[in-house]
Parts: sequence; structure tokens; C-alpha cells
Amino acid sequence: MKSHLLIPALLLAAWIPIYAQSPATNSDPANSESGPLQTRYSVSIIDDATFYSDLRSPIPSVLNQVLVEPSFGLRYQNRLSFSTSLIGLAGTYSDNYSQLRVKETYAGLSAGDFDFTAGRKMVRWGTGYAFTAAGVLDPPRNPTDPSDRLNLNQGRDMVKADFVHGPHALTLAWSTAALAPANSNLHDTTAFRYNVLVHGFDTSLIAGHDRGSDSFGGFTFTRVLGQAWEIHGEGLWRSQAAALLGAKFTMHSGVSFLGEFFTPPNTAYYRDMSVSPLAGRQHYAFFNAGKTRLRELPGWKEWDVSGSIVANLNDHSFTGVVDVNRWFGNHFSSYLHMEIPHGAATSDYGSAPYSAATSVGVRFQL
Repeated sequence: MKSHLLIPALLLAAWIPIYAQSPATNSDPANSESGPLQTRYSVSIIDDATFYSDLRSPIPSVLNQVLVEPSFGLRYQNRLSFSTSLIGLAGTYSDNYSQLRVKETYAGLSAGDFDFTAGRKMVRWGTGYAFTAAGVLDPPRNPTDPSDRLNLNQGRDMVKADFVHGPHALTLAWSTAALAPANSNLHDTTAFRYNVLVHGFDTSLIAGHDRGSDSFGGFTFTRVLGQAWEIHGEGLWRSQAAALLGAKFTMHSGVSFLGEFFTPPNTAYYRDMSVSPLAGRQHYAFFNAGKTRLRELPGWKEWDVSGSIVANLNDHSFTGVVDVNRWFGNHFSSYLHMEIPHGAATSDYGSAPYSAATSVGVRFQL
């Protein structure tokens, strides 16, 4: 699809549910939020520009992107549901390009203690923020952008069954890699998860198998301590062991501190593209400090600020990250995202072909 047709087409798709809910329709109990048929919709439009400083290779220094992300959902009698979320992306870098991605599209059926889901869906089994050891069906984590600020992550194509009874929750999922990108490291995956609360620990046991590859088994846990502390961790055996341990502390002022330590084996499943296969087991650290609503005063409470450092402890390379977001009312915001890598030219984070990457953008959300 040509880029000049992609954005208008997605905008039309995003607004169809809005026009479908006219005042006359809302007056009908069968189509109201309190009736058997419930609808929800949203749209996000982002105009983003990234500037690369002191390039060490002959690549363009500016990346421009426009993203339109409509989503729509239906639920009937709390038994049947359908949800879809699309990503329309048009950009200019070394060339003009446009893409249409399906972030999520799935149908669900609830029957007593059972929930069945089929389609492309985002799941998050890992407890880590910047890294994950046990998120076997999760989207990949990007530790320099763990919140996925442009919402580009896509779900896995799967059939999933959930059983919840009292404190016990069991999930069985089968995911196919037939529609995955050709360069991805995904396989057909069968996975099982058992979740239960034990002495305040939200604990999960995970096991499964990748077709033509490895079997795996592991666990996750999360524990809230008092009003300020939260700890979390993951461990998974997939040929070798991977482990993550993290903690978050929130002050009375609202300033939060988050730290994680992650050690994966240097295997094909866990290896970062910039790490040599001969480098051995890696060790990573992540630290973040931030606050939403800087002060409860006009002109300050619209600001969100955070700073992060993600480091490879083996080669002593790291990237500093700064995020600043400013809201204008309920629907518009602007942001700054800056990444500053440091390290030897052959190191994990120091191998980036720029000295800084600065992204600025505006976002509309409805």
C-alpha cells in the first residue's frame, strides 16, 4: 500500500466504531455499555523524528516516522469477545516506506472458569521490566526502550486456554511461527503456566517446548513489601540457565527507583546481535529513576521525567537514556527520548554507529 493512502485508510478504520455509536444507538439498551453488547475503541497518532549525531557509518542522520494505531473491541454478554489493534507506519530514512502491521487480532470465549483465546495476542509472562528470562511468549524487551514508546511490539499467533479457580490459574498455549517475520528467532511453541499466590508471593511455574529446538522450564515471582518496595525475579532453563532479579522502591514524593540484574547464557536464543558467540555468559544491569506529575502545581503536573542506565557488565559498555513527556490536555502530548551509548567500538552498547540518538515527537490519543 502506498504511504499516501495508508494513513487515511487507517484513520477511516479508526473512526468507524465512533460513528457506529451514534446517540440513537446509545439509547438502545442492547448496544449501551450496560447492555449485552459492549464496544470500545481508541486511536493513537504519533509523529516522530529521530536525529543521529556523529555518525560513524554512511547512513542517513534523520529518521522520520508517522504512526496511526487504531484499536477496536467487542464483548457480548461477557462471554464472547473480539479485539483488534493495527499499526500503520509510514517513514522516511534511506528511502520512503510504509507498513501495515497487525499488533493484535483475536477472539475469545468465556465459559465458567475457562477462557479460550485464538488469534494474535500480546501476553506477558515475564516479570522483568528491561529484561526477561522466562517470558517465553512475550514480545522482545528492548532495555533502552522497555516501555515500547511507539507501541511497535506485536503479539504471538496462538491458541490459548486459561482456567482460573480460586487462587489457582492455569494456562496452556500453542503458538505458531508460520506468520512470524523471516528474520525472527521464533519457533512453534507449546507452553504451560501455573500461577498461584503463596505467602504473599505471586508465583508462576512455566514449562514448554520449541518445535525443532529446546524444551524449557522455569519460574517467576513478584512480592510487594509494605507501601514502598516491590521485588521480582525470573529463572529459566533452556539448554543453560538464565536468571533475573529486580526491585522497585517508591518514595512518598512519588519518585520511583527501579533496578534489575540479568544474566543470560550466550546461546542463540538469548544472544544480543552485537555480542560475539565466543563471549561467554553475559551480565547486564539496569537502573531507572523517574517521576510522573513532577509537582502538584499548574505547569508542573503535566510533566513526566525519567532517566535510565543499561549496562553490559562484561565489556563495561552502557547506554544512558533520558525520557521527558509533557501533556497538553487529555489527548495531546509531546516527548523527548534520548539515548547516549558509551564503550569500545566492539562492545555491546559502544558499537552503536552514533554518539547520540535524539527522538522528539507529538502524540494524539483518543
